[in-house]
Amino acid sequence: MHELLGRLTKAFGPSSKEDRVKNLIKEELKAYEPQEDKLGNLVYHFSHSGPKLMLSAHLDTIGVIVTDVDKNGFIRFAPVGGLREVSIFGSDILFESGVRGTVFCEDNVALQDKKELKMNKLFIDIGAKSKKEALNYVNIGMEGIFYPNFSLLDGRAISPSMDDRTGCAVLVELIKNLKVKSLLYDLYVVFTVQEEIGVKGARTSAYDITPDLGIAIDVTSCFDYLEPRMSAVELGKGPAVKVMDGGMITNMELRNKIIEVAEKNKIPYQLDVKTGGATDAMAMQVAKDGVKAGVISIPTRYVHSKGEVVDLSDLKNTVVLLKSFIEK
Repeated sequence: MHELLGRLTKAFGPSSKEDRVKNLIKEELKAYEPQEDKLGNLVYHFSHSGPKLMLSAHLDTIGVIVTDVDKNGFIRFAPVGGLREVSIFGSDILFESGVRGTVFCEDNVALQDKKELKMNKLFIDIGAKSKKEALNYVNIGMEGIFYPNFSLLDGRAISPSMDDRTGCAVLVELIKNLKVKSLLYDLYVVFTVQEEIGVKGARTSAYDITPDLGIAIDVTSCFDYLEPRMSAVELGKGPAVKVMDGGMITNMELRNKIIEVAEKNKIPYQLDVKTGGATDAMAMQVAKDGVKAGVISIPTRYVHSKGEVVDLSDLKNTVVLLKSFIEK
């Protein structure tokens, strides 16, 4: 799975610019014929007589968007999604045009005290000598991402864009190993767009599909390096079954069913309680007259940074858990 994950994390795909990621997934799943809705969600449907189940993972990652270029050729930008100043300062940025730049700060005070870092004080230096020269390589409205840099050590991978290319990798592997004749559900596997800017893809796809059940596959912050601990989730201890996050409390019936399947099949799992963040499941839950929705999360250190860390065993166990849940 690490080869697939490496390709996915290296694909350029901030919110609204997910086509390269979609094309990679289509190539991986070329034996199957997907549908694509007007917003751009990629939908694989495996028809069955059972209840409708929607599984989702989002294609997009956080990024930046060019707002201006000053006279010195420095690029001013705004965040696309939940970027924090301390996470992006000093990072390498890759623009859609292929140009690379470095994020730095114009304020000497902020350089001494990171608490003083403000987004409007940051700029991206691509090496241009003037505004005119910079505009040969970027333009207003062009998006960029953390420079892709995937590495693997003893089963643990480090890269930007693990959120949510891990979920995409899990669902690609699930489809490849699916026993369609053994399905318990009328299955829709959806790779959604624009999650990072308001779970937009899940809103439209869930409205169209009208599932009975919905499960989002996404990352969850893992703070196992901190003392005292901020949550019970640890790297390498199995997929995290969401109880609550900043957008929802998951459906208890569905949550208990996922736990039952994990325990019956001796699949390691964890329980995840957060007070911040949200996933596609938040949008699924309130589609039309409501959906029983839940989340299976990949434990991830340093979410929304240039070096998110995951344990590949958690991804593999997520595939096993989903397969056990949806098949006889």
